[in-house]
Amino acid sequence: MIGIKLKAQSWSLDISLGLIIFISAFFIVYSLLNENPNTKAKQLSDDATVVLKQLTSEDALYRLVDNNEVNATKVRDLKNVNYEELKRRLRIEGDFCIYFQDDKGNIILIDNTYRSIGSPNINLNNVPCS
Repeated sequence: MIGIKLKAQSWSLDISLGLIIFISAFFIVYSLLNENPNTKAKQLSDDATVVLKQLTSEDALYRLVDNNEVNATKVRDLKNVNYEELKRRLRIEGDFCIYFQDDKGNIILIDNTYRSIGSPNINLNNVPCS
């Protein structure tokens, strides 16, 4: 009879463990599929703020603004930096695209040659960022 009790306890433990694993997997998949879009938008907004601060603060490595005016020479120098290197120096994990626009929302050409600086994976009006 002792052997029968051990089998029953063993079988019960296996089912309990399997049920715990199944429930855990269910909640993991559920949480991944139901990611809140507001969370992603907030993260993108936070990343944009980090890039903006990195490019406009007084002690920034790649400061583009002097006396509330964009310094074209510094923008040109920034364009010549390798994207991966720029991403590393700005301490940004995701992809980004830096561009300028006028008060009407139109994208301004930089040095009359390029529209933006950043990831080739990002498109502005169906044109790659870099």
